[in-house]
Amino acid sequence: MARSKSMIVALTDLRNALKVSWMKYFLVGMVLFGPITVVGLLGSMILFVPPTSPAFEATIELMMPTASSMIALLAAIPATLIAANALVGEREQNTLEPLLCTPLTDRELIWGKTLSSLVPCLAILWGGTALSTVGLIVLSVAFQAPIIIFPDLPGLFLIAVGGPIVLVAVVSVMILISGRVSRVYEAYQTGGLAALILMIPMFLPFVFISGDAIDQSVVWLSNILTVLIAVVMAVVTWFLALKRFNRDTMISLV
Repeated sequence: MARSKSMIVALTDLRNALKVSWMKYFLVGMVLFGPITVVGLLGSMILFVPPTSPAFEATIELMMPTASSMIALLAAIPATLIAANALVGEREQNTLEPLLCTPLTDRELIWGKTLSSLVPCLAILWGGTALSTVGLIVLSVAFQAPIIIFPDLPGLFLIAVGGPIVLVAVVSVMILISGRVSRVYEAYQTGGLAALILMIPMFLPFVFISGDAIDQSVVWLSNILTVLIAVVMAVVTWFLALKRFNRDTMISLV
């Protein structure tokens, strides 16, 4: 029952978000922008590096951490926008007070707000990954180059395991912030910093690069470190969101 109530909140939030024309176009744009960026980044190697040379595979391997992190980061950006509106948007639209007066528990309400951001962003994450995979295979076949498999194993871990956890962390941080500020732009300005943890797997492997090769153990380490930070962030912010959620205080801000 609790899950169904939370899902109702999530679906209502999604419908309201999609009523905003720019939000619909933005979400569609993010679905396409990720694959275009990844295919452009990795696929361009076919044009600039001879596919038959030993440097081709080394270059692709070098760019994989950046491409995998970019897909995850581009999925986190819409999460910050939707989640920032979770409570502040309700306040600005004068719908917060009726929502807070419903018999929903705090946990049901916050979980519903989380799902409204998490579900579409997971679709962007996994959909963008699938489109990138297909696009790179098609490009490889078209240019008769070795098939570029995206993501590689560390990237698959980051996208399939780390990505959802990072998104939960980002969304929970944004909901915690949006429940404490009075304007949406204030939540945008501060909450978007949570997504910066995805910069770790994007840049850390290059700090320990040796020659033209990238150390796969460092790639794995950076991905695991990102996931661990995201887990801690998600648990702490979720706990704080539940603990500090005060309906009377929020109604007084309406």
